Amino acid sequence: MNSFALIITRMLLALALILSLSCCRKHAQHRDQPVKVPVKTLTRLESPRPNTILKSGDSVQITVSPLKIDVVIDSVTVSSGKGVTLKASNSTQLLYWQTKDDRVGQTTLRVMVYYNDSLNESHNVNIVVLSDIVPETYTYEVVDTFPHDNQAYTQGLVYEGGRLYESTGLEGQSSLRVVNIPTGVPDKLVSLPTQYFGEGIAIFNDQVYQITYKSQVGFVYDKNTLEQIRSFDYQIREGWGLATDGKSLIMSDGSAMLYYIEPDYFTQTDKLEVFDHKGMVDSLNEIEYVNGKILANVYGQTYIVVIDPLSGKVTGKIELRNLMPPGFQGDYGKVLNGIAYNPANGHLYVTGKNWPVLYEIKITPEM
Repeated sequence: MNSFALIITRMLLALALILSLSCCRKHAQHRDQPVKVPVKTLTRLESPRPNTILKSGDSVQITVSPLKIDVVIDSVTVSSGKGVTLKASNSTQLLYWQTKDDRVGQTTLRVMVYYNDSLNESHNVNIVVLSDIVPETYTYEVVDTFPHDNQAYTQGLVYEGGRLYESTGLEGQSSLRVVNIPTGVPDKLVSLPTQYFGEGIAIFNDQVYQITYKSQVGFVYDKNTLEQIRSFDYQIREGWGLATDGKSLIMSDGSAMLYYIEPDYFTQTDKLEVFDHKGMVDSLNEIEYVNGKILANVYGQTYIVVIDPLSGKVTGKIELRNLMPPGFQGDYGKVLNGIAYNPANGHLYVTGKNWPVLYEIKITPEM
């Protein structure tokens, strides 16, 4: 064997040794790793099936069966995240989950099964609860009309103490303003930095809270001077509408969800999903809290929905199609958006993005 062949042979032997050691190390590491033993369930949730659709007030049977003959079910408990509300002490008793006390929307039931004296396992199943109410149809009367800045991309509207506050959107055009109602001209106006897209506003404790579209940043102003007091961050992905029930701020994000926010630190304390008798009502936009109810524009639609804040049910609808300015129907850049309530007379101020008019309307029946 010549020297070149000897060198090649030695290199191949060294490579084989390295590969062999590497393989051994891998096998050793594999042996050292804990072996995951699949957990065997010994009971099966027969009913309800996932995503069962019910109407508020309906009941659904909870049925659990053993998978082996030697499994004896001692008891079953059912909860929906707010404590155990249903319990059966033996396997033969029929259980029915009552939805009358549930909020509408998607609910996860946790079914805990106790068996053979000391063992237990849980089954989670999603159900969907629709409203049992057909929304009431409200009518309206136009009490007055006022000019409105057609360059204002209206995102939020609030009336308090004889003053109309308005938030406008679009990057580089966003503002907070106090509007002179008879003229439509702002008495006061502060512009947001150009990177922010202004959204909904609410007044809480003599301060104006304003959120932004995708920046997850909001601002707090003195309601009299509009001087900025502070800014705040929030975790909700997008800001759309903002309102207050006097205790919390309520925020929409363009979905069917409303979020309850603690005003000092802007932390989420609760959330509410909105459904009517047919299904989910999403694209909730500008919102206003009126006499224990939440009013919401639905993005791209010509109506306002009335929402029960305890259950999430849509209880009414105000159709405002006839208020749309000529040529604005179907234009998603100029949709109905803006609801302000005047507690002195029970009237609403309504307008839309870039609308040339602000309406004062009276709702029937009175809310």
